[in-house]
Amino acid sequence: MYGWRGRIGLLVPSINTTMETEFWSIAPQGVSVHSARISGGRHGTPEELRGMEGASKDAARDVAMVEPDVVVYGCTSGSFFEGPEWNKQICAQLTEITGAPTVTTAGAMAECLMYAGHKKVAVVTPYVELTNERLKDFLRAHGIKVTHLGTFDMLDMFDHAKILPEEIYAKVKESDSDDAEALFVACTQLRALEVLDILERDLGKPVYSAIQATAWEAYATMGVDPQIDDCGSLLRKLSEPGALKARKSPERRLKKSA
Repeated sequence: MYGWRGRIGLLVPSINTTMETEFWSIAPQGVSVHSARISGGRHGTPEELRGMEGASKDAARDVAMVEPDVVVYGCTSGSFFEGPEWNKQICAQLTEITGAPTVTTAGAMAECLMYAGHKKVAVVTPYVELTNERLKDFLRAHGIKVTHLGTFDMLDMFDHAKILPEEIYAKVKESDSDDAEALFVACTQLRALEVLDILERDLGKPVYSAIQATAWEAYATMGVDPQIDDCGSLLRKLSEPGALKARKSPERRLKKSA
């Protein structure tokens, strides 16, 4: 059976063309990715983002059929928009449906920044002002200050995928500042993976992305070293001795211990 090391149940907005492609591109031998689509979300309005929470339950019921080892809620704004408790609620609901631990992109974003001890970060997003302010609030609730936020200011979430990696590279460099300890590229529709290593070399500090952070949390949850060495330092660190053991918590591998 495919997925003998681990099966990822990936829930993505129906308009997302990036995350599913990139999750498959970095999946190591023995890991499989099984997707279900969350209806709605193209225009990123508050009503659509809230509606995705309900629609994700239907998608979770579909992906539960493959008995995933981890479930991923792959929408950044859809998981941070109503704050940390909203994010926790999404995790609890999807875990109850699937019987597997749930990772959200917003949760992975906060987790990787806190794990590295970052208190001040610069952020790049494709979002409009209201969504950007909600993102700042979400990180602030986790003790992280956004020193500068660079945005492409695009409401149509389908168009986020049309932003080229070189444009993301330029926006990240433009958004860096001396007081930023790291940089984060938010949104699972942005093609940031391919420029993370280049940015880290050129800026001399950690650079994270939504898809990268979500993959990091998903593989840590499964206890699988993906040996990904070309998508930024965060994923490379999973291959360090003891890294997976250090990332384990009582909630991990829920299905195996149930």
